[in-house]
Amino acid sequence: MTAATFREQDFRKASASNPDKDCVRVARQGSRVELRDDKNVFGSSEDVRLRFTDAEFDEILTALRSTGTAAGTCLEITQTVDAFEFRRTGERAALVFTASEMDKFLIGVRDGEFEALAFAV
Repeated sequence: MTAATFREQDFRKASASNPDKDCVRVARQGSRVELRDDKNVFGSSEDVRLRFTDAEFDEILTALRSTGTAAGTCLEITQTVDAFEFRRTGERAALVFTASEMDKFLIGVRDGEFEALAFAV
């Protein structure tokens, strides 16, 4: 695992997510963005992070809102029979989410919950 650049409390999930359930977590600060899966213990060897610049992540958010996919961005989202796999293009590390976790994340994306301004508060 690469050393964490954010603290656990810096990560947030979509408000549509159940507070006690697992989901996609996003942290943003300045020009840095990280995604993690909160099914994995924070800071453990399984706590994989996908890292993006703010510009890359904004491009991902725009694509997800306009097309429902991250096609053409540096995030590859692959759907399997029972999960969605997130991987930064060209990297091996992946995050795996259920359909329910993906749905809640997309609601947060649609509602602007992961925009830079939402983290400025």
